[in-house]
Amino acid sequence: MRDLEVSGRPVTLIWERRRLVCEPCGSRFSEGHQGFEGRVTARLARRLVKDARAMTVNAAAKRHQVSWKLVNALVVAWAGLVGEHRRRQRCRVLGVEGTSIRKRHRCVTVIVNGDTGEVLAMVPHRDAQALSAFLAAQGPRWCKAVKVVVCDGSAAYKAAIDARLGHARHVLDRYRVIRWFQAGLTAVRRDVQRRPEGSKPAFDRDVFRARFLLMRRPDKLDAADQARLDVLFAAHPRLNPARDALGELHGLYLADDHKGAMAALDRFADIYATGLIPEFSDTVDAFLAWHAQILDWHRTGRPPNGRIDRTNNLLQVLRRRAHGFTNYANFEARGLLLT
Repeated sequence: MRDLEVSGRPVTLIWERRRLVCEPCGSRFSEGHQGFEGRVTARLARRLVKDARAMTVNAAAKRHQVSWKLVNALVVAWAGLVGEHRRRQRCRVLGVEGTSIRKRHRCVTVIVNGDTGEVLAMVPHRDAQALSAFLAAQGPRWCKAVKVVVCDGSAAYKAAIDARLGHARHVLDRYRVIRWFQAGLTAVRRDVQRRPEGSKPAFDRDVFRARFLLMRRPDKLDAADQARLDVLFAAHPRLNPARDALGELHGLYLADDHKGAMAALDRFADIYATGLIPEFSDTVDAFLAWHAQILDWHRTGRPPNGRIDRTNNLLQVLRRRAHGFTNYANFEARGLLLT
């Protein structure tokens, strides 16, 4: 039996394992021991799983001079126990996020406990059937405990949530909504920065360099940033109403309650009604399609999306470290172990 190394030297234990016979039935069996897991000791198995959290499976196997299949089998088995233990607990806020496991060719649905940030499962594919099958497997009692579901603007996820979690409030991921809001200002900025054909450079450098400053929330600006924006607005007046419109959309989340969010929405409607920013039409269409899920953010206790995004970033780092995955089970095992 392989054991932990001593002073950097590999150790092998010899176990005289007795074979026993049951006289009444004649069946034969070998004795077991709680200190052994297959062909390795239990403490070496724990060390292999622990090392697999900080390095690749291949690196952990080389470090302890064991096979890749042994380490991967231990990781998959341990991750199965971890996932089962996490899913056994009640979940009040459920986070749903889609991610890729290999250069966007294969996708999985990541299901996260929004209160703890732990990954509950990673099911293959990114469609309504994947999420619906997971919720059905948990049972009606577990689903009834879910009060809030946070996910991106996916119609497939929305169909599964309406079918299985109709009692819960569906809230859109705040990060995704802000991306929708910023798309309108980006379209205005790109139109303003264009110069006549044949001009060099082909775009206004001052407008281009201020692209990140324009996206910043109003409450994050200092005096120097505001002065820089005032100079930019004086040279390009159409940027001013676009910036004000984005600021009012940010006010949907900066407001203290639902009433304040509706007031910010009214101010945005007044700016859009002037006709100076037609590029925000797609933003308006997206808001009209998902207004209930966006405004429910205040009614559900303002659930944060930081844990969901943090988990997704960790999974993307894991994917890049392994140069992509081709096996769904291995990716799920590593994801559960990492979180």
